Formats: sequence, structure tokens, C-alpha cells
Amino acid sequence: MRVGIIGGGQLAQMTIQAGASLGLSFSLLALESDESAPTICPDVTRVKDFNYEALAGFISSCDLVTFDHELVDPAILENIPENVEKVFPSAGTLRLSANKARQRDLLATFEIPIPDYFIVTNGAEMARAVSKIGFPVVAKAAHGGYDGRGVFYLESEDDVASLLGALPQDFELIVEERLAIESEIAVLVARGRSEESIAYPVVRTVQVDSICNEAMVPSGLTAELEQEAVRFAIEIANLVDAMGILAIEMFVVDGKLLVNELAPRPHNSGHLTIEACSTSQFENHLRGVIGLPLGSTELLVPFAAMVNVLGGDEPADLEGRLAAALEVQGAHLHLYHKSYRKGRKLGHVTVVGEDPNETLQRARRSVSVLLS
Repeated sequence: MRVGIIGGGQLAQMTIQAGASLGLSFSLLALESDESAPTICPDVTRVKDFNYEALAGFISSCDLVTFDHELVDPAILENIPENVEKVFPSAGTLRLSANKARQRDLLATFEIPIPDYFIVTNGAEMARAVSKIGFPVVAKAAHGGYDGRGVFYLESEDDVASLLGALPQDFELIVEERLAIESEIAVLVARGRSEESIAYPVVRTVQVDSICNEAMVPSGLTAELEQEAVRFAIEIANLVDAMGILAIEMFVVDGKLLVNELAPRPHNSGHLTIEACSTSQFENHLRGVIGLPLGSTELLVPFAAMVNVLGGDEPADLEGRLAAALEVQGAHLHLYHKSYRKGRKLGHVTVVGEDPNETLQRARRSVSVLLS
């Protein structure tokens, strides 16, 4: 089977690595940039954008198509006749997942707990939202935001005016209270063609500047909260007709769960499943979209910690520091073949172990050595 992946980032890279063990062949439709997956995939089509002609031709050439990201116009996919039987997750799932405002509305309709929110499309609506919430507030772009992009922390009317002045005329934002977040978690659900769903153990995440920096499992939450998080996640996966992996990010506020957002693909919080679980999120994504039986999500180790390799102020010689970083006991390095840029995800390190604090410190130490 030839599986096509739209997008050529590190998620595509790790999906291809997992799929090789299943005997799959891959084709990539990638943008003209220095993305990760083209370095390991011999069949790459480069395009300036994901337009109808590019998408239709690529889908036609593959047995099945999935995604590295959800930043593809669902309206274009819906006009390609082959998309229904070949593209997973569906255009409908992508349409919902790519719009945080629609996510909020759907979850509210089914009474899944979410932060109080306002959808804002002009200055008057922004003023009403801010007057009802009170400063500080958080404004999030409904479309296209990720890894800290499109998230704005507003402390005053001056901040609001500056933001409104910088936005295009046809903007759409979610505006909500800046919450006192006790912890952030993610639940990954693998869902197959048979509509079978299975959740991975709940992962605790640490965000820095709205970018996932660390992930740990077990989460450290109570068993009751973990069970509730899994129940919400599987309910959401069924609601949005997920196929493959669906990642659901949640907040813990005042000891209660609030669902934040969804991603219909493998997710940064699940990278540690490669070393920590019976079946990685990448293999289960492929199993789900192809229609193979889903693999066990059982945790095989007492504890696992992942730390992202993020570009700092000064360029680092990652290849030159590779040996030193691997000297840290148990360090598993995954590099993404990207050019160096401050704040860019260049790779990650996962360490498994017995003691949570000691395991996390070893992962941090390996990343520190790599970037020194």
C-alpha cells in the first residue's frame, strides 16, 4: 500500500519511520521549505501551496492519504471526488479541528466542560467580551494558530487596541478569561475504521510560551480525574468521527477538567509513546486510517519523560553534540533534520525510568548537552 502524507514535518517523519515496519510505502506532498520528512522519503512532491490541482493529483496517485497537520482547506478536499474513500481523517473532521471556535461550539452543545468563551469578529464584540470577562483575558486565533502563534495575552485596553490594529479585517478570535491553570494534560485516542476507540495513558504537559516543552506519563493526577479525562476524550473522538489519532488537550482548574482544543493527528504530547507504550501513536495512527486492528496502548515502563529540543538564541551544533547527549543514561534522541531557528522544534529526547524526578532530569540534561 502506498500511503500519502500531506505535509512534511516531523510528524510525517515519525509516521514514515513507524510505517516502514508495517511494510508500507510513502509519498509526501510537502511545501517548498526545509521540512523534516523529505530527508527520509524518496517520493516527494513539492508545492507552493495546497491548491486543488496539487491535492487532487496527489490523492489520485496514492492508495490512501493522511495528514502531518490540519492546515489544509477542507473546502478544497470536499471538491475532490476521491477524498471520501481515500482521505483520513475526513474533510469534515479537518473542518472542525482547524477552527477553534467551531470546536468550542460543538463541545458546548454536548455539555463537555470548556472555558467560558466569546467568539469575536469585530471591535464592538471585543469590547463586550472584555467588559464581561474583565482583564486579564486571552485571545486566540480561531484559525491557524499553533505552537504559541495566534495566542495573545491582553492586560489592558491598550493591549486590545494594539491587537485590533494588527489584525486583518476579517479576523475571528476566541476570547476567554486567563485561567489559573493547575496543570495541563493531553489524552490521545486511537480510533479505527470499525469505530473502535482506545485511549493512551493521560500525559501531563508543560508549556513554555504556549509551546509544549515537556511531557510526562503517568500524569500524576488522581485516578478519578484520569478516568474522567479518558471518558471525555473517547466521547469527543466519536463526536468528531476521528480516524487515526485524535489528541485532546485539557486544563485542570480548581481541581476540575476543562477541554481546551483538539488535533486530528499524532501530537507532540504523544512522542514518548515510541519508547513508553506497546504501540506508538504513529503506528496506531496508521493502523487506524488503514483499517488494521489497533495496537495496545499499555504503558510498558514505570515513568517516561520527553523534553523538546527548541532552538535557543545561539545556533547549536546538534550533530557535533550528539555523542555527548547520548552519554546521558537512557536518552533516546529524535532529531528532525531542520535548520536552526530560535524557538523552533528541532527534535526531542525521551527517557524512561523508575523515579519521575530523576527520569525527567536525565531528559533535561541530555537536551541541555545537545544545545550547549
